[in-house]
Amino acid sequence: MAGRRAGQRFDAELHVTTEALVFLGELDPEAIGPSLEFATHYEPTPVAQAEALLDASPLTAEHTTFIDIGAGMGRVVFLAARRPFRGVVGVEISPALVEIARDNLGDLSDTRRQATDVRFVCADAAAYRFPPGDLAVYLYNPFGAPVLEAMLARLCAHDPSREVVLMYHTALQHATIDATGAFEVIADLGFGLVYRRRPA
Repeated sequence: MAGRRAGQRFDAELHVTTEALVFLGELDPEAIGPSLEFATHYEPTPVAQAEALLDASPLTAEHTTFIDIGAGMGRVVFLAARRPFRGVVGVEISPALVEIARDNLGDLSDTRRQATDVRFVCADAAAYRFPPGDLAVYLYNPFGAPVLEAMLARLCAHDPSREVVLMYHTALQHATIDATGAFEVIADLGFGLVYRRRPA
């Protein structure tokens, strides 16, 4: 309940709408397609927990692109934009949620924003092409193992000279990440895990 009140205060302060519970199957199932089978519902990360996961990343923001996979209405994207990331990208499969997130971005009133390159992309995480450079990837249990496996394959193949960190809230599919052998846990916050890709 306290987390929800904090979310409502966050929305009021920034003039956005992110505090909601949305089942994608009731929103725009035809637009999402087959991946709907593996998608979870939209629910925003509690503000304090998102901040804690962001704090746990060891990467230097100025050299890193932050990517929220399953960005929903954009709360974590807006929190990440308060840090000087090279870029902040929200990836979301639901066109309806992307539209809300983009409207939120247009209405955003945040004196603490530092990132200048902030955007939302409508894409299936299984096929999303990650940008070059160091990556900080955020997940709030957005989908099941089949989609996660496809996404992890792309991250494992990402330029081995670059850093990759995963911040995973409600890590129900952590075994899928562990099975790759490519990532090690560097922080366990109870509600979420932070992984770093092992050196090649």
